[in-house]
Amino acid sequence: MYGAYLRKSRADLELEKASGIDTLQRHRDIIKNTAKSMNINIDIWYEEVVSGETIEARPKVQEMLFKVEQGIFNGIFVVDVDRLARGDTADQSRISKAFSFSSTKIITPNKIYDPNNDADEEYFEFGLFMSRREYKTINKRLNRGRLSSVNEGKYVGSVCPYGYTKEKLKGQKGYKLVKNENEYKVIEIIFKLACNNVGVSNITNHLNSLGNKPRKAKVWVSSSIRSILENPVYYGMIKWNWRKIEKKMMNGIIYKSRPKHQEYILVKGLHEPIVDKETWDLANKNSKNKSGKSIKKSLTIQNPLAGLICCGVCGRTLQRRNYRSGHIDGLVCPLPHCKNVGSHLYLVENAILTSLKEILNNYNKMIIDYQKKDNIVEYDDSSKEILINEIDKTKIQLNKTFDLLEQEIYDADTFIKRSTILKDKINTLNKQLEKYNFKDKNKEIRKIKDIIPNLENVIKNYSSSITAQEKNNLLKTVINKITYIKAARGRGHEDEFNLNIEIKL
Repeated sequence: MYGAYLRKSRADLELEKASGIDTLQRHRDIIKNTAKSMNINIDIWYEEVVSGETIEARPKVQEMLFKVEQGIFNGIFVVDVDRLARGDTADQSRISKAFSFSSTKIITPNKIYDPNNDADEEYFEFGLFMSRREYKTINKRLNRGRLSSVNEGKYVGSVCPYGYTKEKLKGQKGYKLVKNENEYKVIEIIFKLACNNVGVSNITNHLNSLGNKPRKAKVWVSSSIRSILENPVYYGMIKWNWRKIEKKMMNGIIYKSRPKHQEYILVKGLHEPIVDKETWDLANKNSKNKSGKSIKKSLTIQNPLAGLICCGVCGRTLQRRNYRSGHIDGLVCPLPHCKNVGSHLYLVENAILTSLKEILNNYNKMIIDYQKKDNIVEYDDSSKEILINEIDKTKIQLNKTFDLLEQEIYDADTFIKRSTILKDKINTLNKQLEKYNFKDKNKEIRKIKDIIPNLENVIKNYSSSITAQEKNNLLKTVINKITYIKAARGRGHEDEFNLNIEIKL
């Protein structure tokens, strides 16, 4: 069985803009010709339209690597090895090991890399190293270009601020902002109200009462209004590196954040301002007076469920509400008028722990039942051998259809019909073969066995953990996501909510 992986690079995107050539189609044709010359039929195509730096950012390469690690493929076609990875050494190592341990060949138009050949393996790893180096060089060049454009007053962001769209500059590279006729009047209303001492919350409610909606949300929220008031783009400036991406590693996992920076670039833009500088200053002064003194946030999180629990109605991340009147902390959806009802934080924590205990019990039962089943049902080697022989025979028949087409015994329609029937048969047989694949059969059980110690650790130590940060770290060892829904409101309904917990398997 053979697969093919296609991916657009940033250079390809720039080339497409200049020439109009579809990169994936061009690469698809190259791989098809290579496979045809080798009398090989490609069974699965993986086409990536994102240009991510890491494996985590590219879902198609994850899907392909999963099957490579299972030993399903004899080989993978790519136009060049640098299409597989441009990530760090960890990503490169994962790709190299996946192909090496499964003895899966990497086939390019110029060379076939056999992982069992030491020289090919070294050449392949060197190719991955060079692709990473090229990726960094391209990034540096792009960043220099962006910085140069910003200093010239051009807009280089991918998403325009509300109230503006972007327009291609005539006779030169780059874009400038232009007023959006359907949005800029809303910006004028926001600043006018703020200058008249109307608070952010009241501005939010006023816009929602008018039926006005932001671009991607159903209603306005206070944080969006505050961001608009603080954005200097509205008095004619361009801001850059205000929220640079920062990476931090905790427990072997890389986390990305975009905190506000004190040092950033602020230059005069090429666009027309919506308000003047005096109006912007007055609106921000009044807004800050309304909100009172700013409180420096603690560097450690205060919500043990931070980054884990989301609203089952609107999808937003639930927030901890600190009631200063002395009441118990709450957990609420930040979206105004969301129908999802909040709850006391401690009740949600207790419900999560109860659910984790039930999940742990179910996992232990699954392992016991599986072990009993394994003692009764013997592994059917003869059936597996019959399936493998039938697959090989069908592949030979499929290869012959190419010969019959080239000899003009088959016309195009006959070839397509015959090859489709044979491909469907191969796919059906492969699905049947998976039932006899011991590695696939045990995969879920292995994952469950791996997560059980972590579940036991969370259940044992969660209540004794002192800080919210410690509790959050514990939960993140076993939970990917929690979805929360509650419809009933008032006394007597405090614990009537539903939780859907996604375990890290």
